[in-house]
Amino acid sequence: MSIAEQLDKSREFNDIFLLVKKAVYKTLGRRRVGLMLGLSDMPSAIAAYYSPNVIVLNRKIIEKLKREANDENVFKSYIFEVLLHEYLHSLGYDEVYANELAYMICKNNLGEEHPATKISKYGARSVFQSLKDLDEELRYPIRIRPKNIEFIKGFDSENVTYLA
Repeated sequence: MSIAEQLDKSREFNDIFLLVKKAVYKTLGRRRVGLMLGLSDMPSAIAAYYSPNVIVLNRKIIEKLKREANDENVFKSYIFEVLLHEYLHSLGYDEVYANELAYMICKNNLGEEHPATKISKYGARSVFQSLKDLDEELRYPIRIRPKNIEFIKGFDSENVTYLA
């Protein structure tokens, strides 16, 4: 079964992240383990960020897209692309190179017409018109205050070999 087919059948963040890791390893031959995933409220200009060992997704954007997505697979494609981008940061790639690699990985593993590939090439607003309605203005500098982070249990647990 292809990664695109597996993505369609995925059910939760960890399922999608395992596919991200599989696509990255298949394309770049690189991997890492031990990441945590959190959701937090942030300015709408920020989809996610990577802090050592933690990927944090913007809860407001996730909830808005989940509510308004007409196609669950497009929503999962968004999650795939954002997790992919932040995972690439966790591997040490800077913003510009992470963008280029995300597009290449999506194109090679999902196909040129897949929603995740379009998101990586043109941005999420190209697929989700509702993102254009987020009314917060981009202000510089943006300060992220990591508070009220909701951590997702069981994330990136494929290599856990002990009981806590």
